Amino acid sequence: MTALGSIKTIRKLVGIFTCVLVSCVLVIVFSTSAFANTKPNVRHSQWIPFERTENGQYTIKVNINGDGPFIFMVDTAASRTSIFNKTRSRLKLEKSGEKTFINGITASSFRPNASVDSLEFAGHVFRNHTIVILKDWKNNGVLKVDGILGMDVFKDMVFAFRHKKSRVKISRKPKFTKSKYRNWIKIRLEDNPYPVDKFGLLFTYTKLGDLHIPTLLDTGSNFSAINWMSVQGTSISKERRRLREEWVIQGSIGQFKPRIRVKLEQTFIGGVRLRDHEFLVMNFDNFPVNDYGKYPLVIVGVDLFEGRDFVLDFPDKNLYLAKRTHNISVKPNATRIKQ
Repeated sequence: MTALGSIKTIRKLVGIFTCVLVSCVLVIVFSTSAFANTKPNVRHSQWIPFERTENGQYTIKVNINGDGPFIFMVDTAASRTSIFNKTRSRLKLEKSGEKTFINGITASSFRPNASVDSLEFAGHVFRNHTIVILKDWKNNGVLKVDGILGMDVFKDMVFAFRHKKSRVKISRKPKFTKSKYRNWIKIRLEDNPYPVDKFGLLFTYTKLGDLHIPTLLDTGSNFSAINWMSVQGTSISKERRRLREEWVIQGSIGQFKPRIRVKLEQTFIGGVRLRDHEFLVMNFDNFPVNDYGKYPLVIVGVDLFEGRDFVLDFPDKNLYLAKRTHNISVKPNATRIKQ
């Protein structure tokens, strides 16, 4: 099979991966009701400023228990909203007795929870909300992030990002004027298509040659990734053998975890054609959304937006992208992968 025969492979092992995908795609797994009365008590729309991290992720200001503002990352691959331990200390929050098991691409652990009286952004207030407490990132000082906003607060919201003035309009169940985006690229999103827990996350599809691969939308990541399962039988898969040979020559120390970057001359994500788009190829064996590596999976980050204005319509599960005149064309969304 030569579906990916036009691949330019960058023959370089990826170094330290932690925090390149920032939260390593934070997926929170929980089996009990983890929060109560999480609906905001305001129904309106409000424009607020946003900023971007050094790696390109989007952040907004959040108040907790009337204190702040705190800088939170907008992360569609996080099931639950979370704060770092340094933020908990500043707020003097007590840890609850209950812990939550969290899964990421490269690590899993139980983390404590804390209850906050109020969590507020853009005038929307979430009362008596339970959040997860994460270990402090080593590069928190560079990213300047105090916490992560997850899908538990996004599900009734519409986020409309405008880059010209670095502002985002955040609305709760608005009278959404879809005709305004008639000429934008529309990407239909859906729940996890695989026979696993859905985790409240949203997916589209990536077309690579004849392959149609479920793709997790992850605004907490600054680039795209794909697992080795997705490239079996293609020219990329040969790179895995080469990486293993190098690993053996170097002394076979530790566990073999092959990672490379590849650049595809052409690929389609959500029906949008992308040229020379880079992917990190690695194992997702720790990731529950594809049954711990059992199924093919692509993770697409903010690189999909390519700096364009975009709208995340969570209630209707749509992503709207402003069109660009160069290197972008649109075709119908990819068909579902057969299970």
